[in-house]
Amino acid sequence: MSNTELTGNLNTLSERLPHRAPFKFADRIVRLEAGEYIEGHKFISHNEPSLQGHFPDQPIFPGVLIIETMAQISGLCFSEYSAGVLSSIDKAKFLRPVVPGDILVIKSQLLTRLEDMALFQAIAYVGEEEVARAKVSIHFSQPVSSAEA
Repeated sequence: MSNTELTGNLNTLSERLPHRAPFKFADRIVRLEAGEYIEGHKFISHNEPSLQGHFPDQPIFPGVLIIETMAQISGLCFSEYSAGVLSSIDKAKFLRPVVPGDILVIKSQLLTRLEDMALFQAIAYVGEEEVARAKVSIHFSQPVSSAEA
């Protein structure tokens, strides 16, 4: 499957995520350089389940879910694997709150890959403003069958 086919068909990419609602955070993939770089969006809705209690009068999208969004989008970078799972986080920084109405843009660059593990530098933006960053390590456990690719 080509980069264009993957980028143009979010359903194909989404099916590779082991997550389902309400814990699937990759809403749209806008750029993919397979095995090197991926960019995706998460739309922060007023109806996010996590916002009901974090915090009722001033909702903030939880930092741990920003990291999870980074991991989910990063894990879609390799078309030969089903999406991987988060295995480590390093040097996470949160620079400003993410609130309902924001579009979280995740830009994730591959730093290194060793067999079934990949390390990414993921940066989250709202507009042009960097709101979070982390190095995320993804473990890939299952190649996509040739019938799916």
